[in-house]
Amino acid sequence: MNRFATTNSDAGRESGLPEELNNSREKILAYSGLPSEQAHLFTAYLEDYKRIQGDYRADREIRRLTGLLTTMFFEIYGLVARKVLQEKNPGRIYKMFLHYGFMDEELAGKENTLILYEMVDATLPDGKYAVYNGQDWLGKIMDREKEPSVNDFGLDYQDMFREKKKRGELFDKDKASYDEDLDGRLDHEIGSMFKMGQRMCCGRASDFFPIFHQGMVIGDLSKSLVTPQRIEESMNRILQVDFSALHRETVYSNPEKGIRQELIMQVVRPDIILMPVFGAEGVMWQSLSGKLMNSPGRFLFPIFSAANQDELMIDTVAKFRWELSRALSAYSLSDYQEGSLVGDYSSYIQFYKKNRDLSSDAKDKLKVQIERKRNNTADVFAFDYSTWVLYESRGMLRMNKVAREILFKHCPFSRPIRDSLEKQPLFSQFIRQFENIRARQARLLEARYSKLQRSGIELDPELEDNLLYYQS
Repeated sequence: MNRFATTNSDAGRESGLPEELNNSREKILAYSGLPSEQAHLFTAYLEDYKRIQGDYRADREIRRLTGLLTTMFFEIYGLVARKVLQEKNPGRIYKMFLHYGFMDEELAGKENTLILYEMVDATLPDGKYAVYNGQDWLGKIMDREKEPSVNDFGLDYQDMFREKKKRGELFDKDKASYDEDLDGRLDHEIGSMFKMGQRMCCGRASDFFPIFHQGMVIGDLSKSLVTPQRIEESMNRILQVDFSALHRETVYSNPEKGIRQELIMQVVRPDIILMPVFGAEGVMWQSLSGKLMNSPGRFLFPIFSAANQDELMIDTVAKFRWELSRALSAYSLSDYQEGSLVGDYSSYIQFYKKNRDLSSDAKDKLKVQIERKRNNTADVFAFDYSTWVLYESRGMLRMNKVAREILFKHCPFSRPIRDSLEKQPLFSQFIRQFENIRARQARLLEARYSKLQRSGIELDPELEDNLLYYQS
């Protein structure tokens, strides 16, 4: 039977929507358990918003309503998420709310509502990357499979306990119950990462509204879905250029085999969370998800976007490289790098006026670039990184000599690209130095690993991958 013809309801026939989607807002509010007084208030605010939406003469009132509705939206989001996860409720209307921010079929528009309804139960193939929608991610938080994210002040769930302890709100005796408080973990994640992350993924702050509406849709909604496949394809295109973007140096040990400590380069793929918004920005939320140096970072993307996914990913990876360098700089054990990416690049920006390797023209261009990025060194680097991946890798020279040297040192090209550029004078010296260093490191590792094997120790995959990293 066609599931769109499962009801004799007059409302269902008139709207042309499945019965489940009629009066969506009232159903979601009722399911959330929000007190009736607040639910009526939310409904009144949303009806006022719908009445004046798009009327620029009412701009101030729209901003006021947006603020009120946003605050209440995240409270409702937490209530619905908690109940759905506890009850394992498969209702599509609630999944549409948690995945896409859908609440109101009139606001969303009939065509978009039907697309979301079909889309929300579609099975998407998994890939190499852990990609989560809002509901699945919060499920990981509540099941304690993932730790809550940092807030916009960089404080995670455990940091917040220490802060509350300092203020006398909690004590040592409360630690066990704090750690076991699943509602508290959920509230922290929504109040910290979701609240700010959804806004940031939207793009322009003035355009942000947390509830799905047809005004936010650009182009074909069904083709705007950010899928695990799109994420993987985009990341792979970056890694074909910047092969070490997701590698970091970690300490590996296997006491059972007598391997006490080995420094290895290890791939650590980020967790990727899709925010329930139609947006135009990617966000590097955190470079590490704990105190351990091999913990994955967290990237945020809008679940719907008409933007170029490669451009969003390049900017996000650039910010990731920058923040990871900051986090790992105190732990850097690489014997051939005099400084970290952040250290080298910050010095370049800080002292460029006195740098004799830069021409007057290069200094003028850099000055303009710095001013455009409002003296934010991380953003200046992200701009250069995008140029590095999109243009310099193809031999289209857009950067000055100093920036090119720093990028090659810390974000070297993959072997096929090095091979294609090795005869270009502006790259040949960097490539020779880089490959000599790596060949030397590979020989040292081969000798060390041969010694382990002669003593009867079989190489673990982690060690084999580390050797391959330097050999290739």
